[in-house]
Amino acid sequence: MMKRMARPAIWQRTLDASKRQALLAVKLYNDPSDALALEGFVIHMHLAWLYYFQAKFRKEKREARIRDVRFKALRYVKVDGEHKTQSLSWFVSQDLPDVSPVRKNIEFFIQLRNKMEHRHEESTKALADLVAGESHSFLLNYEEAVVALGGDVNSLAAILRFPVFLGGFTQRGKAELLKQTQSLAADYRIFIADYYNSLDDEILTDRRYCLRITVVLEKANRSGDMLMSFINPSELDDEARKELEASIKKGALITRQRLVPVVNVGLLKPRTAWQKIELGIPFRFNSYDFTLAWKKNGCRPVNGSAMPANTNQDFCFYDEPNRSYLYTEGWVDRLIRKCQTEKGFIESVGRNPKPKANATARPPV
Repeated sequence: MMKRMARPAIWQRTLDASKRQALLAVKLYNDPSDALALEGFVIHMHLAWLYYFQAKFRKEKREARIRDVRFKALRYVKVDGEHKTQSLSWFVSQDLPDVSPVRKNIEFFIQLRNKMEHRHEESTKALADLVAGESHSFLLNYEEAVVALGGDVNSLAAILRFPVFLGGFTQRGKAELLKQTQSLAADYRIFIADYYNSLDDEILTDRRYCLRITVVLEKANRSGDMLMSFINPSELDDEARKELEASIKKGALITRQRLVPVVNVGLLKPRTAWQKIELGIPFRFNSYDFTLAWKKNGCRPVNGSAMPANTNQDFCFYDEPNRSYLYTEGWVDRLIRKCQTEKGFIESVGRNPKPKANATARPPV
């Protein structure tokens, strides 16, 4: 007789249920035709994290059931015959330190889910694009937690694949994303801006809170041309060099490709930087505001400083040959995040903002 396999431990069954929720969340997120894709992702990832913590507490024999305080004896609250367990917020507060980027990422989505459930309407693509970095971290943090708890056999990596999408690859695509972001409902923008403003820069720049992915597109060789290798003749021995010379005589042309480093890649001139910021916020923003902002936040020395290169290199670099300053996308992104609300604008720039002519009146923050 065949021997029956033992059932998995309770914690493993709970973890399996958690993984099914995560896979469903990703399936919904990657469906561009589903108007509720982001809601589905947030709700099912919330459940995935909740079941993960339940599995972890069961494995570690830690109590997560809610005690029934009506009785002196040790009893637990039941709902429809099932023990009621703690909320995801409780698990996070018990298991992760206050300053953990993972905790801040989960708490962001707990609050976002609450807003979604009280709006009773579908979110827009703009919201999904705005929180895409947090969404990636939400999933990757979960993957790391599951593997740490149950081992590599529980990894989702063998099932999931990188999705194909177009957003942000072209200039038109980037412009459309920015346009959609500006049309996002005011309460969503204010919530996200306020949440960002409550976090330290160390958290905001941590990939466990928000993962920013850079995709490099390369043209594939589909023409049938022979692949080429570049050879340095000085590294060849005598026999190989003779073969190389014979190939050249037969008509094969071999050229040397020299890779030239490009300086200042990804850095922005002041005008380009402040114009991008103005496009991304609901207030007027000009070169004077930009100057006030870098002075208030200590990005770089003032003009005429004896140490002009003494900059905060997360935000700014000194271009010595041109005696000018260039700014990072990180600095632009930071100001766009901070200046979504009147309070954030004042904190970042140091003066009251002026609404754009076509801006919708915003509630006080």
